[in-house]
Amino acid sequence: MDALEKVTFELLTGVRGSIAISGASVFENVPEDTLPPVVIIGDMEAVPLGEKGDPDRKIALTILVVTDGEERKPVLGFLQQIESILSDVSEALAPWTLTFTFATSTATLTPEGDGYVGTSIFDIFALKD
Repeated sequence: MDALEKVTFELLTGVRGSIAISGASVFENVPEDTLPPVVIIGDMEAVPLGEKGDPDRKIALTILVVTDGEERKPVLGFLQQIESILSDVSEALAPWTLTFTFATSTATLTPEGDGYVGTSIFDIFALKD
């Protein structure tokens, strides 16, 4: 999961690849008092792919986007950027090869009604070399 977090951050910030999220900061842990829009590398849930002792994993990765304002369009734009950057990407970080596959996304109004929270979920196949 450490390799996945590192590769995801590097992809979203443009350290790996040629494009990065535009218009929002990307965080693994959001500093206190940070204002939206923000992209957050969120929850990860790993399950084994093979038999007992096999290190290969399928990992569900949740990426969150938080925006301000009453319009849904900004959060949808960020969700599209995330999908464009991560979908069908395969990256190596020794000893792992990580392959990203888009699963789902949602955009919901915050409880206060003053912004939106977008969620993108990717399935990642983490295969150890």
